[in-house]
Amino acid sequence: MSPTHEMREALTEAVAAAGGQVGFALALTTPDRPVSQQIVSYWAKRGYLPAELVIRAELKIGVSRYRLRPDVFCIPQDLSPLVA
Repeated sequence: MSPTHEMREALTEAVAAAGGQVGFALALTTPDRPVSQQIVSYWAKRGYLPAELVIRAELKIGVSRYRLRPDVFCIPQDLSPLVA
């Protein structure tokens, strides 16, 4: 997968909104899935957040899933109506 410039920007914004990589890691950590600063650094270099963490990031930090991973969460306005 090749991240877009917008995805990189959204991830950078989310990390900054959480107070940095440590804050971002703490915001996404759960008992079942700990998140370290090191993995956040890896995601930042890669340019995108794993899809399974996007909704959690949206709820905890406030950056839209449609910006973080538009390849997974398409914007509803872009969906064409179903034809019966």
